[in-house]
Amino acid sequence: MKFLSNERVIKSLVSGVILSSVVGLTACQNMPNMPMSQHHDAKGMPHANMSHSQLKNEHLSEGQILKVLSVANMGEIMQAQVAMPNLQTAQARSYAQGMIDQHTDNENKGRALANSLGLPPQASHTSNALQVDSNNLVTKLSKAAKPADKEYIMGQIMVHDKVLMTIDSQLMPSAKTPELRQFLAQTRAAVAMHLDMAKKLDATM
Repeated sequence: MKFLSNERVIKSLVSGVILSSVVGLTACQNMPNMPMSQHHDAKGMPHANMSHSQLKNEHLSEGQILKVLSVANMGEIMQAQVAMPNLQTAQARSYAQGMIDQHTDNENKGRALANSLGLPPQASHTSNALQVDSNNLVTKLSKAAKPADKEYIMGQIMVHDKVLMTIDSQLMPSAKTPELRQFLAQTRAAVAMHLDMAKKLDATM
């Protein structure tokens, strides 16, 4: 499996936002465990406001774990790319660039791990719900008035907090392979650091 360059990653993200509803629909149609009438909209996608308690009981395969991490990485890269033109302060712009660089690196490491373990990433209710949240945030940021520093940083607090809870309550308990557990631990440390940085930035705004 070849790594994508930063430019190709961003291009794939733009296409992914446009096509995500179609992909999510296909994935959800193949998941019998959660009744569509209860937790999905008319298109078959998980509601963006589906509670963490409703998702945390979903048992994830290791391929699904890798997909959750990939969705988180790609979403935070796209959020930073969309917000960047409307960010005014050097601190917010530096944070956004850090999200692009660090999540691109983490995405490449995740793809390399998936390749070495022979674990193709697979969609789940959890990854689809994260995708919905990310797409909604990208749309919101694309329409935000300049400066959008506060809106972007508050969004990062929300998404990093959710990813951190997901790692702790779902991903780590489901991961069995030592290499995957090590990667999750490294990713968790980075996510916690990003969350702390965002909170400190928010306090100065």
